[in-house]
Amino acid sequence: MVKAKNIVVEIAGKKIIKSVNFEIKKGRVTSFIGRSGSGKTTLLKCICNLINNYSGTLTLSSKKFGSKRIKDFSLAERVKHIGFVTQHFDLFPHMTVLQNCLHPQIDVLKRKKEEALLKTELVLESLDIKELANKYPANISGGQKQRVAIARALCLEPELLLFDEPTSALDPESTNSFKNVLKDLVKDGVTVVLCSHDMPFIKSILDIIYFMKDGQIVDTFDKENDILEDKTDLYNFLNH
Repeated sequence: MVKAKNIVVEIAGKKIIKSVNFEIKKGRVTSFIGRSGSGKTTLLKCICNLINNYSGTLTLSSKKFGSKRIKDFSLAERVKHIGFVTQHFDLFPHMTVLQNCLHPQIDVLKRKKEEALLKTELVLESLDIKELANKYPANISGGQKQRVAIARALCLEPELLLFDEPTSALDPESTNSFKNVLKDLVKDGVTVVLCSHDMPFIKSILDIIYFMKDGQIVDTFDKENDILEDKTDLYNFLNH
């Protein structure tokens, strides 16, 4: 679905990402892991085009449009095909849950309000948060905020959904609930990519892993092809 070739990110003369290659497979959960500063969040931002001053190529393939460089996406194309849920959720505090979900549909995709409202109601119901529609972000829990952020992204019907440190603001109960949401997303055909330093969480959703160190991918794991114990550095990192 996404192919990356020789991605290099340089900021203030320092290489943050150093000639990285990887593939994100459709219908799977791909995790980028590593210590703080390893470059995983930077790489995530490249995938969703929030950072585009990199060298190399990032290509998204889809039945809807064939194959296209992510750098060449317009804003409307990017938000429709690639959703991004940040670590702090970034909900508009002055808007209700309903308004947070309506705004990007109307403002970016230019949907009519009636169509956007119908889509929002369906998504909120699917995530079991319809009762939060008229609440403001300040009045809901961390786990609920995350579901709202996911709902806002899903209202745009992305094929690819990215999460930056998705469990960092969640309690154990909300983290377990998030795992179930991930399973439902994949079941519904959404490809999921995340970066995290929460190793118990990563082990619980084990699928495809890219292990990063100093801006490079130093080990990979695919549960369909690999045995984790054979990946010594990765295995030790997950269990340290």
